[in-house]
Amino acid sequence: MGKERLFEAKERAERGKTALDAHEMRCREMFDEIERGESVYISVDRQIMEGEVENAYANEVTAGDGQCVRVSLLSDQMLTYDGAMFETRDKAELLNKYKPYFASFIVPLEENSLHEIAGLGREWHIGQFISNEKSNENDEILPGAVLLNGILETSASPVSYLEGKLLVFRNKAISPSLLGRINRTYNPKNFTFTNSGDIESILQAAWDRDILNKIDIYNVGHGNADYIRGTHHRILYDVGYNYRSLPQQRMGKYQKAAAAIRHLKPDCVILSHWDLDHIIGCTYAEQDIFVRKWIAPHLVSSKDKKASSNSVRLAQYLNILGSLCLVDRDQPDKLIATVSCAGQVKIKVWLGSGTSALTAKNREGLLIEILHKSGAYPHVLLAGDVPYQCMPNHILQNPIDFMHVPHHCSKMELSRLKKIPGGGACAVISTNRKKDKKLNCDACHYCRLKDKYTSVVATIEHPSGNDAENLSVEISYSKSGITHSLR
Repeated sequence: MGKERLFEAKERAERGKTALDAHEMRCREMFDEIERGESVYISVDRQIMEGEVENAYANEVTAGDGQCVRVSLLSDQMLTYDGAMFETRDKAELLNKYKPYFASFIVPLEENSLHEIAGLGREWHIGQFISNEKSNENDEILPGAVLLNGILETSASPVSYLEGKLLVFRNKAISPSLLGRINRTYNPKNFTFTNSGDIESILQAAWDRDILNKIDIYNVGHGNADYIRGTHHRILYDVGYNYRSLPQQRMGKYQKAAAAIRHLKPDCVILSHWDLDHIIGCTYAEQDIFVRKWIAPHLVSSKDKKASSNSVRLAQYLNILGSLCLVDRDQPDKLIATVSCAGQVKIKVWLGSGTSALTAKNREGLLIEILHKSGAYPHVLLAGDVPYQCMPNHILQNPIDFMHVPHHCSKMELSRLKKIPGGGACAVISTNRKKDKKLNCDACHYCRLKDKYTSVVATIEHPSGNDAENLSVEISYSKSGITHSLR
């Protein structure tokens, strides 16, 4: 009987693999359609912040500083496919037939693109992608059209990149019926909140008072993926991946991190927020990860009323599987959950709030604090993209022994960082290199960290000098202190 059940399990797994292979083929067909220049529907994922256009003229926003805007891409095939899949209520069937996929166009923020992006607003437009191979510099831009230079990013697995242009027809209106179909298929308001008590119970069960041993900070480029490891349990905090590296390196640079993501076995996933550089790595993960509970901020709030179709696609998939647990970003209580570990260590999940130059998704993200009431163990802060000004103030009043630096060490208000007592052991920056081979981070922010920490390292750095060899920065956590190594 045992052999029969084992055979049935293997047969089911093989059927599931075949179905997922078919899914990847379907995604490839949809991506090929975009690459051929078929019509797509596009929407800018975030509002251009006030002052960014003016800052470009002061050379504060340049081609190499890593700032960009993503444009969500949809096609008729995608709408039809997702609409049919999202109607499926058989969880096992959906798990075997479908996996989140992503399609977007990445526009570097430069002087000549800021005004054009800002002019698009956040409405849906009709457009088409033109690869550089098919592009002719002498092509005339039609009246009412906008031409954006950038990179097409598609992912079912692996993440793929193609340089080109996005032609946006501002004078071609999307029909009300099509717009209604888009809004029904990708409506972030369909998702309900999970109360903090339930979230705390889920985390307590996932960790089960384990001993915290290590934290792996994966080298996924200008993105985040932190693996909190106990003796028996694991929590994955973000599962990102990012293209931002030199063109000739894009296809193979982070393959070790992608292979590592494929083998992660978290008991729970926590998302800091829904930006693609914090979620797109899930395309490399095994299906088991999607049946674990995912705790994340809601996709929208009173200050942030639109979510990208890419993030809604992942959230809808998790929601149907019963895995989605969303935090109300407008709630007054910023302490979301406290998880007990062995040795009186606590893992606390906080919700950011307040104002800063970064977007509402960043400001209202989730961050993780690890501490001991008496201070006998190191104080750890995993900040996601939450800027210092939006963290609970008391966190920054005590020494922080280890910090995963917020928002990739980008330019931000640093007055609260200045107040952290010095003498910290290590700060880690998740980033890559710019074209001049320097770290892609803000120089002032980096210098402030050097004032506070004995060691400031980046995920891209490696003793061998070979960036691609860097699987992660491994943080060892114990009563005796924090140590780190580049692996």
